[in-house]
Formats: sequence, C-alpha cells, structure tokens
Amino acid sequence: MMLLYSLIIIASLCTALGIAWDIRHHPQHMKVMSVTWPVTGLYMPLFGWFVWQALGKRPPDHPSHSSRQGHQHTVSWRNACVSATHCGAGCVIGDIIAAPVAALTKVTLAGSAFFGHTLMSFVAAFLLGIFFQYLPMREMGEKSRIAALIKAVKADTISLIIFQAGMFICLWFLRRGDVNSAPDTGSITFWGQMVVAMFVGYVISVPANYLLLKRGIKHAM
Repeated sequence: MMLLYSLIIIASLCTALGIAWDIRHHPQHMKVMSVTWPVTGLYMPLFGWFVWQALGKRPPDHPSHSSRQGHQHTVSWRNACVSATHCGAGCVIGDIIAAPVAALTKVTLAGSAFFGHTLMSFVAAFLLGIFFQYLPMREMGEKSRIAALIKAVKADTISLIIFQAGMFICLWFLRRGDVNSAPDTGSITFWGQMVVAMFVGYVISVPANYLLLKRGIKHAM
C-alpha cells in the first residue's frame, strides 16, 4: 500500500503543477478559479487533468432564469461539477493546513485524537471554503462585505458539510475504524489516504451543488 499511496501523491502533485502551468494561458473569468483548478489536481491525480481540460479551459454554462411561473434556474451537471471543485478547493486547503496543526497540538475530542483532528480540519475547511465563496461574491459586484459573507455562508455551508463528511467517513474506513490513535501526518500513507478521501468528498458533494444551483441558492462559477 505504501507504494500505491506514493504513486497517488506523486501523480497528484504532477497533476496540480501541470494545471497550474497550463492555466497561465487560459485565464479564468473568476480569479479564484485560477487557484481552484490546480488545487483540484491535488485530490484528482491524473483524472484532474482531464477534468480541467473538459471543464476549466472553456467557460461553464451559466444558469438562465426560467419562466415567471417557476422562477427556477436551468443548470447542468457540468455546472454542479465546477461548483463542487470551487467548494472543494477551500476544503482541501483548510484540511492540508489543519492536519499538521492538529498533530502538533495533539487536540482530542471526546478522548479521540481522530475526532479532534476531524474537528480542527472541519473548522479550517469551513473558514477557507466560505472565503473561497466570498471572493467571487465580491467579484460579481456585491459591494457590502457583510452581505457577501452572508451569501457565501448560505451558498456553501451545506456543500462544505457534505464534502467534509464524505471525506472523513472515507478516511475512517481506510483507517479501519480506528478513532483512538492520532493520524500520522508525517507519513505517506496518511496523505495518500487523504487524497482518496478528498476525492470521495468531492464526488458526493456534486449532487448537493446541483440542488443548490437548481434552487438559486448558489450561482455558477
């Protein structure tokens, strides 16, 4: 498994670097997406390159307002996939920052090092995720910082919770249910498992993003 996780990490780093290099020639409509796409490569080894090619190089479909009767938004799963990458980037950066901090502080929750790690990662991911949603709100013309923050919280909270829940359930499964020992954040195994878990979190957050877009709570990037 060590070899497998090593290959996953190497592929993730190469994918992220490749996207970062390529994105210089394909500026994004939203500036935050120039960070989002390389981060997406970190938890989508190799596959992330094809996702970037399919969804990042050409602008996504934007939802159009439907008839007066329904006031609903016409969205596609492509919109949902892009929206989920945007949400995932904040989560992933938060998780990467929180993991070594949790290890250094030896934080626990209900006597569990794993639960303590989960809590700290969730808080960091939530704050970074909301920030990643706040920036485009401001870029789209929201002049009030408070209003932009409220909209960001409303738009991304559900998606963030689902992403993190999926990620940590997967991580718990990969750890074979061990919630007592602290995650070894200095090991290749831990970060390889995190890549897999992050991808699972992304996949299950796509349907949530679709519903949020459909109801007009969230807007396409």
